[in-house]
Amino acid sequence: MRDASAQELLLLSALQECRIQLDAARKDEAARAAVREELEAALRREAALSAVVAEERERTEAVRLVLQALLMSIGWFGLRRRLFRSRIARLGRETPDSGPQSARHSVLLAEARRVLGAPVVQPPAQR
Repeated sequence: MRDASAQELLLLSALQECRIQLDAARKDEAARAAVREELEAALRREAALSAVVAEERERTEAVRLVLQALLMSIGWFGLRRRLFRSRIARLGRETPDSGPQSARHSVLLAEARRVLGAPVVQPPAQR
């Protein structure tokens, strides 16, 4: 009898230890799942921010191109408006219509109008 109750105690103890380990494993898996979700959210935020940075970089490049066109269009008697407009038109034609570089179009138009003294049309709202 003693052997049977000692074995039962050992089995109950082992069973209790297995339950504790199973609970710990479930908690670890839940923690891993939470960390995995946080990581995926961070990766999505990083991708969105990378797109915003790329678009802002292209907008900055567009301002630089307008300034360069302005400098190249200044002659002895001031700004040669026709030359400036043709340079801006060429830059607009060379700019792609899709992708991050397409953000240059609205900036080229707005800044060229500002240089020429025309009313500036507000670019479309940012996403």
